[in-house]
Amino acid sequence: MKKSLLLIPIISLLFSCNEDTTPSWLEIPAINLVTNEVIEGVNSHRIMDAWVYMDGTPMGAFELPARIPILAEGEHKFLIYAGIQKNGINGKRTRYPFYERYEATINLIKGQTVSVTPTVYYKPNLVFALKEDFENVGISFIPEIESDTPIVFVNESLYPDIVKYGNSCGAVFLNVLDSLFKVSTQSFFDLPKGESVYLEIDYMNSNTMAMGVIAQNSGGVNEHTPYVLINTQESASMVWKKMYIDLEEDISFEINATSFEIYLISILDPENTTGVIYLDNIKIVHYQ
Repeated sequence: MKKSLLLIPIISLLFSCNEDTTPSWLEIPAINLVTNEVIEGVNSHRIMDAWVYMDGTPMGAFELPARIPILAEGEHKFLIYAGIQKNGINGKRTRYPFYERYEATINLIKGQTVSVTPTVYYKPNLVFALKEDFENVGISFIPEIESDTPIVFVNESLYPDIVKYGNSCGAVFLNVLDSLFKVSTQSFFDLPKGESVYLEIDYMNSNTMAMGVIAQNSGGVNEHTPYVLINTQESASMVWKKMYIDLEEDISFEINATSFEIYLISILDPENTTGVIYLDNIKIVHYQ
């Protein structure tokens, strides 16, 4: 049984220590995401934790799959929130603000296991300022002048072992001659300050990559130092991963900014002679 990541004492909910302390068990194998693909993109996610509340009281945050002992029985109202790693950092686990919570009345049975696999959805009042799935002819990113390596399309029919979502994904191929990749969004986005703004990105990579924010204001353009690094994977064992990047701090720092761009940058790692980065399902999400 995996331990709770944030176990809050629930003694007030439990039976007296003089009574039977046989627990009921709540099992949560996974949390699934369902999306409206036209508006929200495909349902790729990296939901790692379940934040569980019973009858309004927090039970804790549990790494999935989870099997949770509860010293209670009978029907109880549960709220379950989808948890993520913020910026890909294991120590920064949080509820993802843009997924709806799951609600259910669950009948707990002492000594037995009840299994629930919640399904969550994006909240309805969201803006998908950017949604790049590499399914259309154009790409939402343009190369910067110093870049010598573009994003190209990789098609599922030619690379079925690479493309995971839809018919294609983006790819960046680096080598000793074409060793610098840098692109920025074609559009400047009006992103809210002091509110949650996330960049979602799916990737599979044998070379490191970083992302950053570009702010536009009356005095010109301010390109921030990249603050999130996507670490390399072993080329022989690469897999698709997803990162939720919190942009709120960087955006809110620019008090006078009128709009923002996002940029991606990669330089061939010193120990490599070649490197590849596959990209898909890049989204910028915030509230209306």
